[in-house]
Amino acid sequence: MPSEEGQHHHHHGHVHGPLFPEKAKQVSSLCFEPVFNDKFNEGRATEAGCGFRFMAFVLPLLIGLATAGAAVVVGLVSEKLGDFRTNLVQKLIVEQGFGAGWLAEAGLMTVMALVGGFFVYAGDSTKTAGSSGIPQLIGLLNGCDLTGQFKWTHLLVKWFGVSLAVASGLAVGPEGPMIFVGSAMGFVLSEKIALNKNIWKCVGSKPPRTVTDDVYVRDYTSIGAACGIAAAFRAPIAGTLFIVEEAASHFKKDMLSSIFMGGLASLEVILLTGGAGAVLEYKVQTGEGCSSTPWWSFFFCVIIGVVCGLAGAFFNLVNVQIMTLRAHHCGPKYPGRRALELVVLCLLSSTAWVCAPMMFSEQPATSQSVFAQSDGCLKDNYKNQIITGSVIERGSDGAYLQKFMPAPCLYGIQYNPDLCPQAFEAKSSSSYAEACVSFVEASGIRERSDYQNYCCNFNSIAELMKGNFQDPDHATCVVDLGESVPSLKDSESTYNSMAALSIVPFKTACQNLFARGVPHLLSWGSMLLFLVLFFMAAAITAGSAIPSGLLMPQMVIGGLIGRLGALLVIEMQKNMNLSQSEGTSMWASQFLPFFSAAGGPLPAQALLSPDTAGYLDPGIAAIVGAAAFLGGSGRVTLFTTVMMVEITGDPIMIFPVGFATIFAVIVGNKLNHGLYHALIDVQSAPYLPDTWESQQGLPPGLTVDDMVPPNDPIVVDASHAAQSIKEALDKVKAMPGEIQKLVTHFPLVQETEQKVKVVVGMVAKSELLELVHADACTTENVKRVADMHPLTVRKEFPLQMAYQLFKSMDMKNLVVVNDDHSPYRVMTRFAFLAWVVDQRLPAQRRRELQELENTRVTMRRRSSLSSTPGNISPSGGVSLTGGQSTQIAPSNV
Repeated sequence: MPSEEGQHHHHHGHVHGPLFPEKAKQVSSLCFEPVFNDKFNEGRATEAGCGFRFMAFVLPLLIGLATAGAAVVVGLVSEKLGDFRTNLVQKLIVEQGFGAGWLAEAGLMTVMALVGGFFVYAGDSTKTAGSSGIPQLIGLLNGCDLTGQFKWTHLLVKWFGVSLAVASGLAVGPEGPMIFVGSAMGFVLSEKIALNKNIWKCVGSKPPRTVTDDVYVRDYTSIGAACGIAAAFRAPIAGTLFIVEEAASHFKKDMLSSIFMGGLASLEVILLTGGAGAVLEYKVQTGEGCSSTPWWSFFFCVIIGVVCGLAGAFFNLVNVQIMTLRAHHCGPKYPGRRALELVVLCLLSSTAWVCAPMMFSEQPATSQSVFAQSDGCLKDNYKNQIITGSVIERGSDGAYLQKFMPAPCLYGIQYNPDLCPQAFEAKSSSSYAEACVSFVEASGIRERSDYQNYCCNFNSIAELMKGNFQDPDHATCVVDLGESVPSLKDSESTYNSMAALSIVPFKTACQNLFARGVPHLLSWGSMLLFLVLFFMAAAITAGSAIPSGLLMPQMVIGGLIGRLGALLVIEMQKNMNLSQSEGTSMWASQFLPFFSAAGGPLPAQALLSPDTAGYLDPGIAAIVGAAAFLGGSGRVTLFTTVMMVEITGDPIMIFPVGFATIFAVIVGNKLNHGLYHALIDVQSAPYLPDTWESQQGLPPGLTVDDMVPPNDPIVVDASHAAQSIKEALDKVKAMPGEIQKLVTHFPLVQETEQKVKVVVGMVAKSELLELVHADACTTENVKRVADMHPLTVRKEFPLQMAYQLFKSMDMKNLVVVNDDHSPYRVMTRFAFLAWVVDQRLPAQRRRELQELENTRVTMRRRSSLSSTPGNISPSGGVSLTGGQSTQIAPSNV
């Protein structure tokens, strides 16, 4: 049973805890442990019937369908509004200048942000609906009673707000709120369907015995969260792994199929809508050679993993510090400040996004600049602009391969049996014609019998006579890069590299970073500047009074790091001549004489030749960097790796992505906590980690007695039920209001023949209130509503073992008994929190434990023998200090 504690302090300097300890102490626990009282189970079946199983099968599908429907709306609204904003800004910059573009960007961004966050900063019950909602989800699945933040109102506010947040142009993403929307959808439907007794009657079945309502809430909330990821990323496997690896502290394997099934239902809706609801989609070009990496890219992945691990840890540090300041000075009780903060963020962001392109001149949108050092893995929109057709040829291994015919502008050479012979005939009478064929006669092409079919690029003999032609020294094709890479000069032959990052929807910016086959699409300077601006904008904006996520911004940051790293490596490859490859050419056989390998006029390292296939593609490096930064910040490996593979559609990337992510997680864990778990402390939720946090500066050897609350438990005596119940409830009423709701159970005691009141059960306060209301406070009734099989431990029981027992058994209360089995204390989740233990542990006891550990270490160092097993006491417990023994009370196991 919880006790009222003093203010939390950090005088020991090692144990981290919630930002507001008193707020954490007001959060009660959910009940996941089995319930064995007769009253609860009398209306339930020993085994779930067919009707209930059918409902359990259908409900994940309903959650998946509902979540996908919400994702479709978010995807359509954010895309339409975002495209309107960016198109208007680009148009105004082209027609009226950067000043008009900035006014439009700042105005639209501010309006969308203020409207999207209105129910957060101006709401009452929804004032906690800002940010991503993932820390609240993790806290709920850990057993913290945060159910008040998963109601319909929060669902609608997140759904509405994230659509405008993403469209506004702030450095935010939709994925966090979409995960929350899915989890809230699961929570609401579990209340309306799974826990509805009228529906139980309709399906003609009863729920299974001992399973509490909170278990259904936990399970269906988990399913909804996985559906949110499946809908946002088209990634049902990643959604399942997110629950297993990151979110759920009480995951049960029998829920795996239900979670995956819900994710598949969400995915199917997205596919049926043509991908309209996939708010994040980053499919990359795949095919022969598209996913190949040089043998030494292994080392590149390690370096990117380490860099992203450092960057991710720094990102966490900045964001947590900002969130801490925000909690103190711009929290829910300051609606005006929260709205003003949004306005300031919009002004800063819009200024950065519009002013940054002013610093960069337009780049030529030509094949020579965009496709330099390309490995030939081009998306169809680009490839179709530089080819004139394709043929099927048989390879050396007998396989039939598609080969392409390059557009004459690409190399300044053409193979044309109609036009080229005319140029050879005219060379004696025209200097232009002579120049057009001179490089052919000076190269290995001259040795071919059909050499007169090769010449420079020209459209007609009349144009050639006017001097309108291209030779290999002046060859280039103008490439239409599409709306994703805009020009700010209203030119079809140029583009602004920074605008392709800052004045497009950030989903598009991420797609530009992942683009393969175009190594120099984005310049060094633009990516480096945008990395600094976007890094700080994302770290500062996350957690403000608007529903928003961080996965997409973190992918952009990691993509920038990876792509910059690849450009650096390309320069090293060029200088060290490490780019040679034995790859096959993409061109048809009659065009191979163009290249230097066949004695042709083109120089080594010509565009889209086998010579350039050995370069590390910056698009691949960007994917590796995005995954590594997600791992370096969030500290999840499997989820990140599988998600990146699913959203890119390239399974071959699993090794470089997974390898870099592992190193990023290792490096990040050496520096600080993962972002979402760090934000749980900022949210002040009493989160229990999976294992006891022995590394937090607390000495080893702690026992239960070192961490129990200071107050004696309030008990109910079964022998004097009516009087004892009244006294127990009166004691609770005398407590402060915020403490009263935390008292949920009482030890049930009964006097033995030796006049000792021993623990025989646990009874819920709600059950006692019902007995009082019905005037039925008898011994029989109390035992009927009590759990008569409680687990108990003695006060000498090791803390670490008690912690694992509490976690593995999904317990809400753990009774500590004396040697005679009389009640000593009642421990809730608060007693197991490291910062609470740190607060309760006396300095003298801390010194004793530390001295004992130092003695043990010294003895181990002096001993030349291997470690020997601990002495086993006659009572069967492990021998502790002073020869005392401890064990779980046999009568209660």
